[in-house]
Amino acid sequence: MNKTYFFNTFQKEDSFLIAPIWDDIQLCLSIDYPIYGNIFFPPSIWSKIESMSDSLKLNIKTIGTSDFSEKKMIIFFPTNFETENLISNVVHFKIVGTNKFKILQHKDFLGTIMSLGLKREFLGDIIVKDNIAYGITTKDIFNIIESIEQVNKISVKVELCNKESIPKPEIKESSYTTSSLRLDSIISSILNTSRNISVNLIETGDVSINYSIERNKSQIISENSTITIKKHGKFFFNKNLGENKKGKLKIIIQQFI
Repeated sequence: MNKTYFFNTFQKEDSFLIAPIWDDIQLCLSIDYPIYGNIFFPPSIWSKIESMSDSLKLNIKTIGTSDFSEKKMIIFFPTNFETENLISNVVHFKIVGTNKFKILQHKDFLGTIMSLGLKREFLGDIIVKDNIAYGITTKDIFNIIESIEQVNKISVKVELCNKESIPKPEIKESSYTTSSLRLDSIISSILNTSRNISVNLIETGDVSINYSIERNKSQIISENSTITIKKHGKFFFNKNLGENKKGKLKIIIQQFI
């Protein structure tokens, strides 16, 4: 793939994040061996990289805190390399609060980690449930996080954990009727708002489809698409059940809570 074309694909992204990816691609092609990064990228980046697998002539694997994570690390490896031989440098961890009378929030855990002088890019998503924060990072960064003893004046314990032990997001499934599968119509149905408001959200860049901003209000949305609406949440278009007796389409939408 041409370098200029590659960088032009990410014109709206921070070049600080894109440059290491290109370097990793070239190194993997050069040494014909897996290359593991140390940065967790937002979905607007890793989702595009995944789609480039054929043109890059490399296999690509992304790793996050869970299968539903937004921030993910990218691994490049040769097409003839068996995936079971991949040895990642990442570890899953948890920070366990010991106080039953005070609720620790996401900002408490993240703020404490950031106070160690670490960059946000070195961490995947932080998932918080029942005073326990779950996350993913590299082994070197974990050695630093392991020193944490308190979060918001509450004693905590930092431990390694398995990915399987990390709570899955709560999902609320609802059915909606919509006049069409156009983006503006679906947004209007999901948010129970006017078409004008949904169009405004789209045109101002507040709506993403599969983690890429979509400003075309007429874009037809297919099943298994992820719809993210700023300040409203993330939704998954699970199924189109077809027309009802009134000629409206009935769709199933899953919302990540």
